[in-house]
Amino acid sequence: MAGWIIFIGQPTTVATKLRMIFVQLSTPFVKLGDYIPVVQSRRELDHQNRELRSSNDLLRQQLRAFDATVVENLQLNRLLAFKTRQPYRTLGARVIGRDSSNWYKSIQIDRGMNDGLRNDLAVLNADGLIGKITGVTTGEARVLLLTDPACKASALLQDSREPGIVTGTDGAKLQMTYVSRHAKIRAGEPVLSSGLGGIFPKGIFIGTVSKVRLDSQTGMFQNLEIQPAVDYRRLEEVVVIVE
Repeated sequence: MAGWIIFIGQPTTVATKLRMIFVQLSTPFVKLGDYIPVVQSRRELDHQNRELRSSNDLLRQQLRAFDATVVENLQLNRLLAFKTRQPYRTLGARVIGRDSSNWYKSIQIDRGMNDGLRNDLAVLNADGLIGKITGVTTGEARVLLLTDPACKASALLQDSREPGIVTGTDGAKLQMTYVSRHAKIRAGEPVLSSGLGGIFPKGIFIGTVSKVRLDSQTGMFQNLEIQPAVDYRRLEEVVVIVE
């Protein structure tokens, strides 16, 4: 009979071995004792792969959350160290909103009248001057950023001691106006609040000079372009000077 092997007579050692070889070749996926492993089904393997991918995604999410927590803790520790160095009483606050029409011109913070806040209090962080409070409710306050043209601060060049007024522009930079045309200003010179005007205390870092040009209209003053010390796009925690 074609395709079959027939063993006739009493079993011999050779016949027994042939039977074993025939059984092993005809049933390759059946476990024989402890020598031939069971091959798992494709469905089981797919299920295990999905579980592994899900566990891997979860671990990545946990790692990102951990990294974000570390960064936030570093920012809070830096802000706390900054607060302890100040000679005036301050109150920490968290940014909870931004101006929807032009989001880098004003922010909302989670402190208000219940915390002793009022209009015209200075707001800053460890990097420098941020702006001033221009609206207060029971539990929130609006901060007009120094980048807004409506926000003005009396300022002083740190090295030359030349005074001027810092205001916002239509862009991300600040400008310092009414600086004497005879003053020798260098790029990179720090700009500080002068303390005049009764809102911003003296000596708060505002930024550095990035460009100097003569006022084309009057020819009497220099206009300075100022690179802000604060990244107004990334504000999360701020400090309000309450006294």
